[in-house]
Amino acid sequence: MLLRTRTRTALQAAALFYATDRGWPVLRGAYVDDDGCSCRSPHCPAPGAHPADPAGPGAASRSADVVRAWWSRRPYTVLLATGHEFDVLDTPAPVGYAAIRDLDELGFPPGPVVHLPSDRLLFLVRPGARDVYWYTVDHNDAARLDIRHHGSGHVVPAPSGPGAAGPEPRWAIAPDPADRRLPEAVDLLGTLVRACLHGRAPAFPLCPREEVSG
Repeated sequence: MLLRTRTRTALQAAALFYATDRGWPVLRGAYVDDDGCSCRSPHCPAPGAHPADPAGPGAASRSADVVRAWWSRRPYTVLLATGHEFDVLDTPAPVGYAAIRDLDELGFPPGPVVHLPSDRLLFLVRPGARDVYWYTVDHNDAARLDIRHHGSGHVVPAPSGPGAAGPEPRWAIAPDPADRRLPEAVDLLGTLVRACLHGRAPAFPLCPREEVSG
C-alpha cells in the first residue's frame, strides 16, 4: 500500500506540474493492476495505455482542483492532450537521437523530448504542425519516413517523475524551467527527415538531460 500511495503521489505531482506550471491540458489514463487494465474490459486492446475517461481527450483539464481530485484515489497514468499548447512529432529513438545530435551541433534547441518505453521519441512543437508535416511527408520518400504527427484529438503519455513503478516514459530532454517556448515543426522536420532517410543513429546513446520533476 505504501508503494502504491507513493506512486499515486508522484503521478499527481507530475500532473499538477504539467497543468499548472506549464499550462498543458492533462487527463487521467488507465493503469494496470493485479486484475489487468483498470477499464476492466477483458478485451482491452491497450491495457493501461488509453484515457480512463469515456470523453477521451475532451476531458483534459488544466485545473489544479480537478487534477488533485483525479489522482486522490487512483494511480492513473498521466496523459497530455495534444493540439492545444503543443503538437508532437513521433520518431524511432535512434532517428530522434541522431536528429538531436545534429541540432545540438547547429546550436538549435529541439525543445522538450519524451523517450517512450516503446523506444520512440516524442518531440513537442508549437501547435498547428499538421500542414507542414503533411507537406514535408508528401515531398519526401513517405514509405521510408517513420515520423508520425499527433495533433488535435490525440493524447500522448507523459513522464511521471520519481516514484512510479514499472517501465514508463522519461524525459530525454526535460522542459526548461526558464524557457517555455517550443520550436516550430518546420525547424525540426528537415533534420528528422534526413536522419530517417539516411538511417543514421548515434554511435552511443545520448545521456538524458536532467529531468524537471513536478
